[in-house]
Amino acid sequence: MIGPTMPSSGASPALRAHAAARVLGSCALGVVAQMAVDMPEGYFGGADQIRHFGAGYAASLVVVAALLGVALWRASRIAGWLVPMTLAVNVGLFVPALASDPLIAGLVVLWNLVLLAQHFFPAPAESSRIRRRARTEAEAALARYGPALRHLALVSLALSVAVVGYRLTGRGLAEGVGLVLGYGTLVAAAPLLYRLRRAGSRAVLVPAVPAAASLLALGSPQVMLSLLAVSQATLALVLLAQHETTFEVVRDFFDHPSRLITVSFGTLIGVGTVLLTFPASAGRSAVSALDALFTATSAACVTGLIVLDTPHDFSTFGQVVILVLIQVGGLGIMTLSTFGALMLGGTLGLRGERALAEMLDLQTAATAYRLTRFIVLSTLAIEAAGAALLTVSYTGAGLPLGQALWRGVFHAVSAFCNAGFALQPDSIVMFQQAPMALVVHAVLITLGGLGFVVLATVGNRLVRRRRQPVPVQVRTVLVASAVLVAAGAVIFGACEWNRTLEGLPMLDKAFNALFQSVTLRTAGFNSVDFTDLRGATALFMIAFMFVGASPGSTGGGVKTTTVMVLLAAMRTAVKGRGEITLYEREVPREIVLRSLAIVVASVAIVGVALFLLLLFEPQPFLPLFFEAVSAFGTVGLSLGATPTLGPAGKLTIIAVMFVGRIGPLTLALLLGTSARQQVAVRYPETRLMVG
Repeated sequence: MIGPTMPSSGASPALRAHAAARVLGSCALGVVAQMAVDMPEGYFGGADQIRHFGAGYAASLVVVAALLGVALWRASRIAGWLVPMTLAVNVGLFVPALASDPLIAGLVVLWNLVLLAQHFFPAPAESSRIRRRARTEAEAALARYGPALRHLALVSLALSVAVVGYRLTGRGLAEGVGLVLGYGTLVAAAPLLYRLRRAGSRAVLVPAVPAAASLLALGSPQVMLSLLAVSQATLALVLLAQHETTFEVVRDFFDHPSRLITVSFGTLIGVGTVLLTFPASAGRSAVSALDALFTATSAACVTGLIVLDTPHDFSTFGQVVILVLIQVGGLGIMTLSTFGALMLGGTLGLRGERALAEMLDLQTAATAYRLTRFIVLSTLAIEAAGAALLTVSYTGAGLPLGQALWRGVFHAVSAFCNAGFALQPDSIVMFQQAPMALVVHAVLITLGGLGFVVLATVGNRLVRRRRQPVPVQVRTVLVASAVLVAAGAVIFGACEWNRTLEGLPMLDKAFNALFQSVTLRTAGFNSVDFTDLRGATALFMIAFMFVGASPGSTGGGVKTTTVMVLLAAMRTAVKGRGEITLYEREVPREIVLRSLAIVVASVAIVGVALFLLLLFEPQPFLPLFFEAVSAFGTVGLSLGATPTLGPAGKLTIIAVMFVGRIGPLTLALLLGTSARQQVAVRYPETRLMVG
């Protein structure tokens, strides 16, 4: 049968190019896989071993790829039987390897079966219709060669990740295949990228940066392949962004920001999980897929709960991956994407602007753009200042300058993003008698937890010195945060003065009590040992963790403003007044209902999580309760239960961290949308006995 994978002599160049790309990718995959598959008693041999049969098979694939490429490009009839035969041979040779290596052999078999299905059951071709509608030369070239280049870019990315990330083989042949395929794809894509650049797209320049950097690493194939992987990933994204289906998906996401939040965080966690399973990420021993998923979720959701010791169980590369996940998860993919688009001179369009304004809870897109710039630039400035001060603290503690600088950067980002990850096994207990380090951490945590709208407002008043009225949002956040910090410090100090704080000088006791109050609601650092906390202390900490940070910040929880609105509603109910007010401003009824819904849903989530933990984990009630609230509030403090969790407990905490990060915000967006779309229908009133 003739189709897109196997075009006839009269087929369009687009179909022939796409078919050639698929066959070339399949052959390249076979060359690398025959060295990586573990078949000790079979014809391929063990992993990282090349037998005569495997060498002959690899050579045959290279010859077949060249022949098929020429035959498909020239629309020769020889490709009519050579393509399915090659794919079928690939399937047949790797089927016996399923018994000894189901992962790699299964991927090869599945890939070739998909290509065979596309050959025998081709999808309707749309490239001609798209090309007819193309208004420019760039659009016509994209319709003709875009699918083939996307396919080659993704295959090249997968092979580079396999060869470098998972160290499937250290032999030169696999590295050579990856380099040839990677650079070949970039060379083939260059004319199309040039046309897109002439059409005004600046994004096409992004893949060129890591590609050019890879040429500076000649002699180090691993580094070259790593940079090529980045280049291929950005190339695939650039090409996918031009596809009509991508436009439809993006429009749907912009119309439903809650879906965008869920998918973006899920994608970030997935990428982080893959990177953390690389052998290069492991420290003392290999990281299992479940532990990598847990760590990636905790980092992307800026929680800080850990099942592995970050400084010892992860290498420097693994720690860098965790740091990037914290930074991206703290700021949000939408914010970073918008900032990148602005730097490249682009915009989001009307739908994107509306979605961004809704996610940031703003009225106009212009304000959202300004706030996006402020978020990214202020974050980098605050983190840089914090890193410099923490570097001084670490050098004062006796660390070499290079190590002190790395720890300063890591902890500054972790503190500002309220993540709580530390490069010491005991968090920052080493600084319990170093007030400067505690204050720097506390200031970073506070700035990250106040919310960027508050920071922008305060910054404008300080820089421009305008005596405009302070918005109710800002006043509410500042008052609530100050009260919670002060109350938390007093309660923690009173409960733990002669317990976990015992033995410290009085001034250090006060500093540590204040620091634990600051870090309690969002950040997850600890400067004292939590294994001997009083039950009363743990209970009040649970309440504070549930409240969390402020909206629009890097922290979690139900948010300070939510609690303040409900307290105002309670005050109104007690006084019997009709309207709910804050600072002489009436709070709309839908805001009160939204706050109530967020708190009720959050209590339900924590309750279900606690039930599951008690069901699967043989641990006491209080540590599991503490863990569930800490995960939901994306705090990261622990009474020691997390490292001992079983698979079911880990999966439960993973789900709670994910829901805790996106749940309240997603629910707020959903409720806000439904409030704007409500129908003006009134029903007769009724009265119920409550309380």
